[in-house]
Amino acid sequence: MYESFFHLKETPFSIAPNPHYLYMSQQHNEALAHLIYGVGRDGGFVLLTGEVGTGKTTVCRCFLEQIPADTDVAFVLNPKLQVEELLATICDELSIPYIGDSITVKDYVDCINGFLLRQHAQGRHTVLIIDEAQNLSSDVLEQIRLLTNLETHEKKLLQIILLGQPELQEMFRQPELRQLSQRVTARFHLNALAEEEVGPYVHHRLTVAGAVDPKGIFPAPTIKRLYQICKGIPRVINLVCDRALLGAYARETRVVDTAILTTAAQEVLGNPVYADQANRHHRPSWVPKAIGGGLAALVTLGLATLLWLGVSRQPDSPLASAVTVTASAGDTGIRAPSESPAGAMVEPPPPPPVLPGNDPVPANTGPARAAELKLDIGAVYARTPHDTEAQAFQDLFTAWGIDYAPHLDGSACQFAEDRGLSCLSKLGSLGSIRHYGLPVLLRLFGEDGSERYVAVRRLDQDRAEVYLNGRSQTVAIRDLDNYWRGHYTLLWKKPPSYHGPMQPGTIAPLTKWVSYHLDVWENRPQPSPGRATYDPELVERVKAFQRQVGEIDDGVVGSGTLIQLTRRVDDSIPALDDIERGS
Repeated sequence: MYESFFHLKETPFSIAPNPHYLYMSQQHNEALAHLIYGVGRDGGFVLLTGEVGTGKTTVCRCFLEQIPADTDVAFVLNPKLQVEELLATICDELSIPYIGDSITVKDYVDCINGFLLRQHAQGRHTVLIIDEAQNLSSDVLEQIRLLTNLETHEKKLLQIILLGQPELQEMFRQPELRQLSQRVTARFHLNALAEEEVGPYVHHRLTVAGAVDPKGIFPAPTIKRLYQICKGIPRVINLVCDRALLGAYARETRVVDTAILTTAAQEVLGNPVYADQANRHHRPSWVPKAIGGGLAALVTLGLATLLWLGVSRQPDSPLASAVTVTASAGDTGIRAPSESPAGAMVEPPPPPPVLPGNDPVPANTGPARAAELKLDIGAVYARTPHDTEAQAFQDLFTAWGIDYAPHLDGSACQFAEDRGLSCLSKLGSLGSIRHYGLPVLLRLFGEDGSERYVAVRRLDQDRAEVYLNGRSQTVAIRDLDNYWRGHYTLLWKKPPSYHGPMQPGTIAPLTKWVSYHLDVWENRPQPSPGRATYDPELVERVKAFQRQVGEIDDGVVGSGTLIQLTRRVDDSIPALDDIERGS
């Protein structure tokens, strides 16, 4: 509901265990390393425990994305099973056939053992993962222990990962389970996020969802209050932040302040103790007393919209110019009024006047009309048909040699993802655009607060070459500054294994991609993918590259570093200007 308002490509705070949104804090990185290490051993158990909502399942999903191709996985989500049911579930997960109306435990075990021996003979490995393992009964746990007895002279044939709440650790301390405890080769406990990690966690998820200014949406005071409310539990953070964004959307503000956050927490968690002393007896003026904040404001906005629809047909009505509702192809919803530099809401000005000598341009203006554009950016702004971002994306895709039709292909960023590209929206200067060196889509603002979009193909010191319906025009940069406030979007070629910034010490497939392409950049005779660990040697190579191309040399491999690397080693990537290929 609020995604388009905040210029997001998807919901950032879903509680689904999406590995693309996994924030790799130090402890989450260590947990992932324990899983990979444990599976790399010759059998035994790996335990990953943590409080409810700390990210155990999400870490496991990320681990599954890194499972080697020669590994088969059985994932059991419902452990409240009898022994026979568990064995049947394992057979189903591994596609092991079993036939009969009265199959015994021995029959199941024989089928599993035969399958494991065949897989071992073919050089394949098998892993069993059980989620919510604290719900396993003692009989089932004993049967799982017996499954680890399936082995050859060299190694055990089945490796088992148990995910569970802290009670699972207590179960393994029981005397009757000491044999099971002795077979644990790796164990790790996930705690809640520390206070200093909550801000990066929230901003990371917003960035992955496409936010231009995550810190502007959730400023520092709001983050501090969020930690006090959620105590660092990621799932609770997601629930509260999702409702807070809805409340901000209802209030028509792109900043989540502490009042909005507190109201959202009360609606989600249902406990008034989350309101601080300053807010406990104060309800924001935009929230009716009888109805929750987000829902009430949405109802109010709906009534305002209906009222506007009734009076907008009366030109003399004072309400006709007080509310702005835009409905255009690919962009339907309520436009937020312009904001002053201090963030205060102001009344939208009246509709823009037609420039002298320029007739109004209909929304379906064709390519022939673009030929009449002047070098003056004001004329470009007045006559450009790109009153929606989707239309301007057509020109941006043209720079990449890709045909894009919004009415057929849907969301531009999803269309890009399907073709190995990714959208990156930022706030910056022309200097930052030159630094990235890729064609960009600019978001322009008129004096009346209206918006237009234009694709920029090239830049020099004085002029910019822009695309309009696939045809280039040249405008003066000094005039461009009158309409551009720093918002821009670019397309970049994202590595298939990239799901977010990679920190030093991470174990991830992206390290092999980075190592190989650095070899290409350094003109090494035989480029090699290297290892899956982002080790100190590779970190130093990345830092050296970052210094050379003007990135911050922190060793973190994010979108900026990857853009600089890909555009220097891949000749298929369009350049904003002539750049040197190779080192």
